[in-house]
Amino acid sequence: PYVAIKVLREDFKKRDDAFIMLQREASRQQRLAHPNIVTVYDFDRTGDTIFISMELLEGTPLDIFLNSNGHDRGVPYEEAIPLIEGMCAALTYAHEHGIVHADFKPSNCFVMQGGKVKVLDFGIARAMRRPNQAEGDVTVYDGRLLGAMTPAYASPEMAEESAEPDPRDDIYGLACV
Repeated sequence: PYVAIKVLREDFKKRDDAFIMLQREASRQQRLAHPNIVTVYDFDRTGDTIFISMELLEGTPLDIFLNSNGHDRGVPYEEAIPLIEGMCAALTYAHEHGIVHADFKPSNCFVMQGGKVKVLDFGIARAMRRPNQAEGDVTVYDGRLLGAMTPAYASPEMAEESAEPDPRDDIYGLACV
């Protein structure tokens, strides 16, 4: 199969936590095997180049899709519904597996050539605490330390950094999209 390679940018590579962040992204996405979530195959490094190999996506990022083909006044209902359903299905699946995307926005969605949508870039996704989860079972690394959230799509709680990750943060971002 053809694959895409996601490589850590030079400026990002200088962060002490860069390696672990990309490793966690790969690990999270490998656990999220769903038709509306991009498939991640492997995480590796060669020399000082750190990368993820993932499913090759052919189509258009949602942010570009929304600004092209006459969509400047909105996407027709018949075209929008399958995209919305796909994004909802991806987020539902992630939430069922204890993952909050934490940066859901149009540029983290991709409209495939056949019209199917895929959610990608779980780079700052956060593990949510489940009601029956023991204190020691929660991942210590917190992606919000990046400060990489997108304010236009962030829930008020995310913007204030006042709460644990919650699926409602993604639902807020989805509603904005």
